[in-house]
Amino acid sequence: MTKRRSLFSKIIQLWLVSYVFLFIATSQFSFSFSFFERFIEWFGMTVLGLAKFEKIHHTGSGDTLYNYVVVMFCVIFSLIIAMAVSAIKRRKGNFDELYQFTVVVARYFVAYTLVVYGFAKVFEGQFASPGYFRLEQKVGDMSPMGLVWTFMGASRPYTVVSGLLELAGGVLLFWRRTKTIGALFSMTVMLNVAFLNFFYDVPVKIFSSHIILLCLFILSYDLRPLVDFFVFHRPTRLPYAPYSPPKRWKLITTRVIKYAFICGSIVMSCAGLWSMLKKEPVPHEGAYLIDTFVLNGDSIPPKRATTNTLGWSKIFISSNHHFNYLDNAENRKYLQMNTDTLKKTLSLSRDGKVVGVLQYSFQRDSAIFTGHFENRDIYIKSLRKQKKDYSLINRGFHWINDYPPNW
Repeated sequence: MTKRRSLFSKIIQLWLVSYVFLFIATSQFSFSFSFFERFIEWFGMTVLGLAKFEKIHHTGSGDTLYNYVVVMFCVIFSLIIAMAVSAIKRRKGNFDELYQFTVVVARYFVAYTLVVYGFAKVFEGQFASPGYFRLEQKVGDMSPMGLVWTFMGASRPYTVVSGLLELAGGVLLFWRRTKTIGALFSMTVMLNVAFLNFFYDVPVKIFSSHIILLCLFILSYDLRPLVDFFVFHRPTRLPYAPYSPPKRWKLITTRVIKYAFICGSIVMSCAGLWSMLKKEPVPHEGAYLIDTFVLNGDSIPPKRATTNTLGWSKIFISSNHHFNYLDNAENRKYLQMNTDTLKKTLSLSRDGKVVGVLQYSFQRDSAIFTGHFENRDIYIKSLRKQKKDYSLINRGFHWINDYPPNW
C-alpha cells in the first residue's frame, strides 16, 4: 500500500522534482531562447530590483549575474509549482513515481555531463599543453584560473586519469544496478572539481555545484540504507526494482532509446575532439625572445619605454595559423597567419586583411625574421625557445629524487 505523505513532505518532493527539470532546461550548457532571456532580464529588474541587468553573451563564464538570476528564478518558480500542485492534488498519496522518473533524468544528465568532460580531458580538449605565452608568463601575473589550466595541462597523464575517472562515474550512472556506486563515485570526483572552481575562481561554480547536488538527489532514494550501513553499521540492502513493463514492446523501446542516448553521448563527445589528435606539424613553433628589432632602418631597443608600442619584445607561434607578439609596452597582439613552409614565409593578417609578410630562417637557437609589416620594412633577430627548453615540460617523471626539484 502506498504510504501517504504530509502536505509539507509532498511540497518538498515536488519542489525538488520541479527544480531538477528547470535547472536542466536552463543550465549553462543548455539551449537558450531569446524570449526566455528577455523574461529573465525582466525578472531580474522587476522582481529582484536589479538595475541595467542583461545577459552577457559568449564569455564562457557560467557564473555571470544572469546565471545567478536564473538559479533564483528556478528556486522560486519550482516552489510555486510544488505548492500549487500539492494544493490541487492534496488527496493524492504521494508522487513517488514522478520522483523516481526524475532520478532517472538526473542520472542521465549527470552521466552525459561527465562523459563529455571526461572525453574532453582524455583528448586534450579541455586542458591543452601550456602554450608559449603561458610558459613565458610570470607565475605572479597569472590568474588563479590560468594557474589551474597550466597545472593541469602540464601533465598529460594526470589530465587523462582525471578524465577517465569522470568517464567511469558517468558510465556507472547509465545503469540502474550501478547507479548508487556511480553517484557516490561521481560526487567524490566532482567535489575536487568544484573545490578547484571555488578556490581558484574558475567561473563554473554554479554548474559543478549542481552536479554534486544532482548526485545527492540520485542518492536520496537510497538514503536510509546508506545511513544504516555507513553510520549505524546495520545489515541492510539497497532497494532494486528492475524495469519490467507489462508489454515487451515498451521494454524494447526503452532499451533502444537508452543505448541510442549512450552511443550518441560518446559520438558527440568524440566527434569534435578527434581532430585534436591529428595535429599538423609546426616546424617554426616556439617563443622568440627578440634581441634586435629594426623598423624602417631604425633600431628600437627592447623595453625602451613602457609606452612604446612600435617595438616588439617577444613572438609566439604555436600553430600554422596564429601569430602573437608582445610589444614593448607588454600589450599582446593577435594576428592570423598563413604559412608557406617551402618558401619559409609567414603571411600575417588582421580581420582578413594582410598586414605583413615575413620570411624566417633559423641558425641553431636563433631566428631571423625579415620583410614588411604595416607598410614598414622590418628586421628581427631573436632567440628561439621550444617546449623542450622549459623545465616544466621536459622535467618528466623520476622514481628517485635525491633532492626535491622545487625550483
